[in-house]
Amino acid sequence: MINGSFVFGMDDDGEDVFRRTVDWAVEQGITTATFHIQTPYPGTQLHARMEQEGRMVTRDWNLYDTRHVVYRPAQLRPEVLKAGYDWAYREFYRWSSIARASLHHGTLKHQAKHFFYASGWKKFEPIWDLMIRTRQLTRLTPLLESVLSRVTRTKVEHKSEGNQPVGYALLHDQRAAAQSHPATEQL
Repeated sequence: MINGSFVFGMDDDGEDVFRRTVDWAVEQGITTATFHIQTPYPGTQLHARMEQEGRMVTRDWNLYDTRHVVYRPAQLRPEVLKAGYDWAYREFYRWSSIARASLHHGTLKHQAKHFFYASGWKKFEPIWDLMIRTRQLTRLTPLLESVLSRVTRTKVEHKSEGNQPVGYALLHDQRAAAQSHPATEQL
């Protein structure tokens, strides 16, 4: 499983940044993505610079959550940045995008795993929220573990004194995915 995290609203970002980012993430087979609006937090150099440039538009700390525009972007209107951020989530988690991204995994098993995990991540988000709020998430732990772990076993490289295998170990998709997708750098 590969999670991509992307920030919109950098000074060089134009209106094409949303489409380019989502297309790239889907083409790389990214399983889950989080999108953020750049948020200049107080005490950072970015906040100080934007404050000096007169670009900060609110001090309502409830909006400093990477989902709201709290400054004037250099090239985008604030409403375009917010709309693009919302669009990126909808577009990345559309059924067709999930299906396309799953095809970038080598085996049918990994394609299916990607499809079901990505679908479960966003398409069933209200169910996950309910389970968390009602403190029932532990009941879903076996299901989550079965989705996230590989079912194939691989012999452990370590041998005992008699040169016999010590045991077996489960490999996790996170490690296998990271090895099969070395180009997971941010845009």
